[in-house]
Amino acid sequence: MKIEISKEQLADMVKGTSPYYYVFDHPLVKKSGRYIGGFHDKWEWNYGFHNDLTKEELWELYNVCKNSWKE
Repeated sequence: MKIEISKEQLADMVKGTSPYYYVFDHPLVKKSGRYIGGFHDKWEWNYGFHNDLTKEELWELYNVCKNSWKE
């Protein structure tokens, strides 16, 4: 089955994920957000990060984040 989704929908899918620590150096992950450590560790996506990425790059970023726990 093939589903057509918009760039904004892809960005929302990415925002629903968080990359695991060992993929923080992936170029798309590094470009799109930042890790905040300390009392409460968390990943924060840059505002408007998806504006600089193509749909293909967003899809790759989503898969990197979604599948990072398997590696």
